[in-house]
Amino acid sequence: MSVKPDEQTTAERPGQAGLDLCDILLSRLEQERATNPRETKRSALRQAFLSVFRDQLVGPGDRLPPEAELARHLSLSLGTVQSALGQLQDNGLIVRRRGDGTRVADAQEMSPRIWHFRFRVTETNRPLRITESKVEVLRTHEIGRWTGLLGDGPQTAIRRRISGDGVKMGAEMYLRSDLLPIDDIDMRELEGVNLRTYLESQLGQRAQLLNTRVSVQVLPLRQAAMFEMRPDATVLKVEAQTALGDGTPFYHQNIYAHADEVLLEF
Repeated sequence: MSVKPDEQTTAERPGQAGLDLCDILLSRLEQERATNPRETKRSALRQAFLSVFRDQLVGPGDRLPPEAELARHLSLSLGTVQSALGQLQDNGLIVRRRGDGTRVADAQEMSPRIWHFRFRVTETNRPLRITESKVEVLRTHEIGRWTGLLGDGPQTAIRRRISGDGVKMGAEMYLRSDLLPIDDIDMRELEGVNLRTYLESQLGQRAQLLNTRVSVQVLPLRQAAMFEMRPDATVLKVEAQTALGDGTPFYHQNIYAHADEVLLEF
């Protein structure tokens, strides 16, 4: 975090700096709710935090204000604050520890909340922090590797344009349409969350990984246009298939990342 010589970071001076961050969050929260009046309070607060992270108003290791202080200053319930912070933690953006409060993530070891792999930014060798995602949900009859897992269509497809730390990525997830009807999905709730853990909470079941496949390929023009990535670039493609705890096929997901921008860590 960039500070003036006579200033201290949030971690060094939690009182005043914490109030300053609360004021910024309140302003961002009000803007978000004015723009999207039907959005839940939890989602609006998550988006406010993501905008603060994108603008680098806090940096890795910085301490965030206490949950009770956030709730009081933002006029939100403690449960709403804790739920929004939980989603940010599921996405690897913050770390919450008893006795140390909540800090912006700067993890070198793989968090147990990261299921089976993560990306590191090649330029910095730091874990990629996803701070923005644009979501599209549609019903599709496409045929691909997911068909063997999910059966014949239609399927529900969730496509995301993801960015963070100067890196652009794309992800497409396919689910059975009867498992998660398209009309039941609030797209705003899908932005800036760990999609797996969000869907688990919606379905009331935990997922289990069936297999993961990694390949290096030239990005097809269709995906390049869809995810606003460089056409004909060499990318890492990660495919993952999962099932629910009762054995029901859950989802097939493809993730595309420019091979010269990220490292893949298992």
